[in-house]
Amino acid sequence: MDDPARRVVEEPKPSILPVLAIAAVVAAFVLAAMPNISRLGSKIGRIFPYQVGSDPGPHQARGDVRTVFSADDYPADAQARGQEGTVQAQLAIDTAGHVTNCTVIRSSGTRSLDQATCRILQSRAQFRPARDAAGHAVPDTVVTPPVTWRLEG
Repeated sequence: MDDPARRVVEEPKPSILPVLAIAAVVAAFVLAAMPNISRLGSKIGRIFPYQVGSDPGPHQARGDVRTVFSADDYPADAQARGQEGTVQAQLAIDTAGHVTNCTVIRSSGTRSLDQATCRILQSRAQFRPARDAAGHAVPDTVVTPPVTWRLEG
């Protein structure tokens, strides 16, 4: 009988084949994605904001329209009738960051509130212009957050 203390269990040597197979699959995915890299760059440019000193890359126009409204802007006729509502608009932005057109895409149901929203946005809102991949200012459109007109009670 063999002496159990003398048995030696040899473990198989690790193979590099699984690592090479994974590397080949990753390389195939990267090569297949190459035509889409430019589109991916434009999507990333829209997600992450441009910061001074970073690569300008493509990005959408940006601005904060919430700061352009005040309580004094409430249309007198809507106020007299006790009308309230929420308006959302799509703005056309030029290469200087100015609003050139305003289209109501969600109406408050009150014409004067809708009109006041667009009038104020067109006269007061200012945006950082959109940029293309080369960093040049380009026209763009922006959908505003909902603008709620509410009377203080």
